[in-house]
Amino acid sequence: MYPDSFRLRVLWKLPQLPKKKIRKFIELGDRYRAKGHEPKAQLCYNRSLQLAKDIRAVHLLKKIEERVR
Repeated sequence: MYPDSFRLRVLWKLPQLPKKKIRKFIELGDRYRAKGHEPKAQLCYNRSLQLAKDIRAVHLLKKIEERVR
């Protein structure tokens, strides 16, 4: 199964505040990791990391990097 599911693409396109979207993708990454879907979890973490870099949210970058390690 391709890791970029339809649900994740829709969530990425929805208009939301960037910090709220980052937190949502971190939460989804944690859920996918708990269920054993590591490719989807990595995709969620990478998307949240990309958005956090774009808005320069240092505290969220550290939070995401902890989970990626």
